[in-house]
Amino acid sequence: MLQRLRTLMGAAPDPLPALAAARAAALRDALGEPIRVDHDDDRRHRVDVHVYARTFPGDDRPGYVLATCGMSDRLMTLPRGYDGDESAARELFWYVREPHPAFIERLRWLAKLPFAEDSWLGYGHTVPMSTPPLDASPFSTFLLLPPALAGDRHLFDNLHLQGHGVEALVVHLLSDAEYDLVRSDEGLDVFLDLLDVHRYPPVFDPARPSYL
Repeated sequence: MLQRLRTLMGAAPDPLPALAAARAAALRDALGEPIRVDHDDDRRHRVDVHVYARTFPGDDRPGYVLATCGMSDRLMTLPRGYDGDESAARELFWYVREPHPAFIERLRWLAKLPFAEDSWLGYGHTVPMSTPPLDASPFSTFLLLPPALAGDRHLFDNLHLQGHGVEALVVHLLSDAEYDLVRSDEGLDVFLDLLDVHRYPPVFDPARPSYL
């Protein structure tokens, strides 16, 4: 009765308990207990952001993983006739030095964007922002890539929603010049080669120079 009343009032059904519990358990098993959970008060589609302390391979400085938890409660709208192998159920990760409130806000915004626009997010997609998350950093375009860390790439291997496996994407930030390259023909492959040349770190550095 309560759920029917919530639905009639315009609220989406609560997330599937089994999926929500399995997703939280997968994050906990891989990353430990979150040091903080930024709760979303949107009843229509709640996307919390979990903050995990982490030491990254080959990096002795402390870092953090920002992980959405709730984006995959809904399926994104894939293009009509799409026959690729990308999933419509996603969660987003962002590797950062500090869990700045602006990072959490923008990550949640990005996670909800495909549902607001009836679209989808996948490998190599770019999403420009109107302003950079940090005033002192010029990077204002998201680039989405699969996790480079194998553990994160397979973190949700046993989770599914309506036949779609839940998969993670890691967000990165681009300069305007890098964005122009990535959206050109073959530009993504060229840019990925540039990352190798410059030994691009997995943890976002707002002070890094543009590679173009």
